[in-house]
Amino acid sequence: MADAMELKRDSAGETLLGSLWKFMTSSVGSKVVMAITGLGLGLFIVGHLAGNLLVYAGRDAFNSYATTLQATKPLVWGTRIALLIGFPLHILTAIRSAQLNRAARPVAYAHGPKSPASAASKTMLISGALFLAYFLYHLAHFTLHLTGPQPTALLASGGYDAYTMLVMGFQQPLIALLYVVAMVLLSAHISHGIYSLFQHLGLWGAKWTPFLKNASLVVGYGLCAGFASIPLAVLLGFIKP
Repeated sequence: MADAMELKRDSAGETLLGSLWKFMTSSVGSKVVMAITGLGLGLFIVGHLAGNLLVYAGRDAFNSYATTLQATKPLVWGTRIALLIGFPLHILTAIRSAQLNRAARPVAYAHGPKSPASAASKTMLISGALFLAYFLYHLAHFTLHLTGPQPTALLASGGYDAYTMLVMGFQQPLIALLYVVAMVLLSAHISHGIYSLFQHLGLWGAKWTPFLKNASLVVGYGLCAGFASIPLAVLLGFIKP
């Protein structure tokens, strides 16, 4: 409430960018931006999983998806630009929100806070940072082809054989394990992120809390199961080159 009054009082005579910056760095604004960017990143993850699951439909279906995606330049570059903006904003506002929370409560509670909390809530910055590090490696591996160990595979048409490259990559146990661990971190992050969003909206309490907690876990770890099933299926021989 104090932040909103401060923003209203100081907004006169400011430029639009100045007002936006003040809002984004306020306690309320940082949470809003973090929630919006988190939602956008979550939608990207759901879409990415939907595309990845086409690997179960076979080589032709997955390569057709990958080729069509790469040929749709506006969609590809629009998504890349959104990620380049959304990722840094999500990280910076998360750090800002954590700083403001610490500043508002420099002395820890003698007893635990009354609002619901979990281990995930205390490690959001850590899980987010670790997943970001893996995401950059994953990007270098499967998108930029800067690392292996599998060689770049090509189709007769000259395009990338995305199916073969995926299978050859996940046939390496260490790469498959890193992927699964990263998905567990991501799922914990998403689960708590969904739950926190509803908490910030005031939708938690004796009536709502059990449902929201269970729903956020189902969504988060449902995504984890979908993503992790692919490298595990490759290692177990269900998905073959």
